[in-house]
Amino acid sequence: MDPIVAPATKLIAQPVGIVRFSGSNLIDRFSPIVDRLPKPVIPRFVYRIRVKDIDGQILDDGLFIYFKAPSSLTGEDVIELQLHGNPHSMRRILEHAYSLGARPAKPGEFLYRAYQHQKITLLKSESLNRMIQAPSFQDFQRQFREYDSSLPAPLERIREDWIDLLARLYVLIDHVDLDVSEIPDASSIKDDMRDLFETVERSRRSYQKERLRWNGFTVVLAGPPNSGKSSLFNRLLGGPRALVSDIPGTTRDMLEGRIATEHGDILLVDSAGIRPTKDILEKAGIQKSRSAIRGASLVLWLESNDATTPPEKFFKSGKARLLRIWNKCDLGKGPPGESLYDYSVSAKTKKGVAEVYRFLEDQARIFYQTGLIRSEPIISSPRQFRILGELSRLLRRILPLANAGLWEVVLHEMESERVRLEEAIGVVSHGMVYDRVFKSFCIGK
Repeated sequence: MDPIVAPATKLIAQPVGIVRFSGSNLIDRFSPIVDRLPKPVIPRFVYRIRVKDIDGQILDDGLFIYFKAPSSLTGEDVIELQLHGNPHSMRRILEHAYSLGARPAKPGEFLYRAYQHQKITLLKSESLNRMIQAPSFQDFQRQFREYDSSLPAPLERIREDWIDLLARLYVLIDHVDLDVSEIPDASSIKDDMRDLFETVERSRRSYQKERLRWNGFTVVLAGPPNSGKSSLFNRLLGGPRALVSDIPGTTRDMLEGRIATEHGDILLVDSAGIRPTKDILEKAGIQKSRSAIRGASLVLWLESNDATTPPEKFFKSGKARLLRIWNKCDLGKGPPGESLYDYSVSAKTKKGVAEVYRFLEDQARIFYQTGLIRSEPIISSPRQFRILGELSRLLRRILPLANAGLWEVVLHEMESERVRLEEAIGVVSHGMVYDRVFKSFCIGK
């Protein structure tokens, strides 16, 4: 395979920046990057080195580690450069690597190569990705236990039950010459098909219950146009993420920002202002706002002197808790009916913002501490959830056929689905595995 390279850390200013390579014959090909690399290079030995740019100028010093195939993350030769985390020098190193024949790794490609070389299973890869993206420490711990467990994943257990049913169906149909005691009982096959259907449905329900939690504690800033949603959004995040303007309707799409607290992540969503409009683009933005509100953990409904539309005029809050906030209190006018509002703030002067921030932190604590506690592993990706949906629909369709004794049709349907199930699990290789699974992973992983 062609050599790939990627930063394993973000290209931002930080103490350490890591550049990772994978491929064959890496030492021979990429030794020009390192000044005076010792020979021979001992695998898994840490070298103190200096690195050079394309012109041969010394850029930085750091550490060099070589992992020889097949004893590496990917099963290929792997090199890691651990340098100072200046994004500009890191980019120069990457440019030098490109000039020597490496190409930028696609998201998740290192893990994909590990899968190709049988270093990790497809389901373990998805479990690892879910662990990395866990929104709280408790979720990380639970996912690590599942990733580290030797027990089969839910889809693997379902596959084993599926194959067992197929084997019994083949005996029932093709071996009528066997002794009666050796022929599987048709009623027991039907019972096991129903049990399998219940297992699939139970796994789907568990995933649906957990999905909202894995989206994180989501707070949507909503309200009429020009109520100061984007200004408060920026203030809570501590930086200018959203465009701020006095012109109503400036925000027409969703903006997201993440606050990392000790309890777990708070996902802030700045939504389009809600009002009656004939503008097609603004209508689309408002529709997205309504959708975000329906899926939120908490809604902050903002109003101000410029925009005093109550939330009840446009929607019902649904399951999400709704707080009314009077913004722009620095302009002098108080809210009409102060008891209607939970907080009075000024995104411009910061007045009251700290109180809102502390409230959000406390709500995040409650959200993550009272989450679903499970004892059994659940599926770890939307892809697996879609696979279970296909299995559920098939079983629902063939159970009446089994009750009618149409075993040949049942066998044909289950055998066709077995191929798709094994492909989804990774038992059968397929050229589209990368596109379906690994492209959503981190670059450098």
